[in-house]
Amino acid sequence: MKRSASFLLGMIIFAGAANAAFAWGDDGHQTVGKIASLRIKPRTAQKIAEILKQGETLASIATWADTVKERVGKTDPDADTNAFLQDVVHNEKNREWHYDDLPLNCKNYQTCTGFTPDNDIVHMLNVCISTLQGHPDPNHPLTKRNALRLLVHFLGDIHQPLHVGCGFIEVNGPNHTILIVRDPALIKQKNLPSDKGGNDLIIDGDRKNLHSFWDFTLVTSLMNVVGQEITSDTLGTFLEQNVKPKGSWNPHGPVGSWAAQWATDSLSQSRDHTYQSVRITGQRTIPVLSRGQPVVRDGQPVMQTVFDITRAADYEAVNRELVRQQLAKAGYRLAKLLDEIYGK
Repeated sequence: MKRSASFLLGMIIFAGAANAAFAWGDDGHQTVGKIASLRIKPRTAQKIAEILKQGETLASIATWADTVKERVGKTDPDADTNAFLQDVVHNEKNREWHYDDLPLNCKNYQTCTGFTPDNDIVHMLNVCISTLQGHPDPNHPLTKRNALRLLVHFLGDIHQPLHVGCGFIEVNGPNHTILIVRDPALIKQKNLPSDKGGNDLIIDGDRKNLHSFWDFTLVTSLMNVVGQEITSDTLGTFLEQNVKPKGSWNPHGPVGSWAAQWATDSLSQSRDHTYQSVRITGQRTIPVLSRGQPVVRDGQPVMQTVFDITRAADYEAVNRELVRQQLAKAGYRLAKLLDEIYGK
């Protein structure tokens, strides 16, 4: 769905809990769903149609997971959505399911001891897979439709580098510098705070953070390069036809290990690209905003510390191409996963 980037940015800048921002935005998630729909086997498509409501597609369900983040405990006319929202015990912290905060110098997901909680995106992808295979997790009871809606969304999230890799901030670094720390051991030793997947890193002195730049600005930039009137539907078709899958995109081993492999891949993208030229130039305290308005608690504005950054002049152009690859890769892998679950 084509939409204004400035409006979307206004919706999410400094909404508070950081890494729960909307990876790729609606356009990116729907693009991933579209690519997968073009690649899945007929048997897979049939099985999916049996789970979804009439008229629903992989693209149309791809954003559902973001719509329920703040609504747990409320009601909804859709039976499956209502079941999810009413299960406060199991789903209250569902916003934490969308990401990991892995130090940039972790070798891979499996070795990031202490940074992989049991409700992170990798664990929750495996919960969704098991549920769709007919083996529901008693700690995360989900209907199959909800599991599918979450799975499609999480495949997009896990391919947004800032939903996996993360900088950790040392305010009192050498020579009074502020550093983005990559070393897991040092992070643990000094108990350093994370930059919340780039949400606390402010670009060029304005109110746009690095996370929102990746969620929206780079996707919109890619869409504009591909074509002025392009939509997520046509972008998905374009990427499926024009980005050739690489051998490294294929998972290996049992399906329960695939999500960890994909997290490791995105961690390397964060390390080698997303943070590569980012430098902190200062810090300041600003009001937390939600939908463009200051957040107030007990009559006082809620404040947060953020860090101004610079990056290379060609940062947008270089990483726009990475976004092209990541969206295509996510759609390809989503199709592979769905075929593994349903296509045999």
